[in-house]
Amino acid sequence: MGGSQSYSVNPNDYKPLEEVGYGASATVYRASFLPTNEIVAMKCLDLDHYDSFLNAIFQDDIRREAQTMSLIDHSNVIREYCSFVVDHNLWVVMPFMSEGSCLHFMKSTYPDGCAKPTIGSVLKETLKAMDYLYRQGHIHREAGNILLDNNGIVKLADFGVSTCMFDAGDR
Repeated sequence: MGGSQSYSVNPNDYKPLEEVGYGASATVYRASFLPTNEIVAMKCLDLDHYDSFLNAIFQDDIRREAQTMSLIDHSNVIREYCSFVVDHNLWVVMPFMSEGSCLHFMKSTYPDGCAKPTIGSVLKETLKAMDYLYRQGHIHREAGNILLDNNGIVKLADFGVSTCMFDAGDR
């Protein structure tokens, strides 16, 4: 879902349902987009989380991630539907990947190890996404952000740790 659908930037159109993940600077929620009852993911970034020195670096990371997510167009890369600021939090709305991270899926579903065809399928889809990003001038650097849905779709997410090859080489 979400291909041609328009998503509102009105925070009242979303209802966070449960926390599904967190990182150093953000928390991700499973949420409902109330106008259509679609389940989406909402990433909440606390803009006041860092002191003023680190805040400039953090804001550059946020800008880079938002810009990357809004420009990409590949079936194996998470796309941003919309984003908005409420108080001191940036909310980013994106597809909900119901199986979570590849690591979580492997540990919970295949505690004794995945079959080679499963590994091959995940790697193939991941490499297609990485190749696409590389051709767009981006390198994705966090394997923990390979996400899966209940249909076996594989997508790369979280561009806060990606870098643009055309940057000044600061990463």
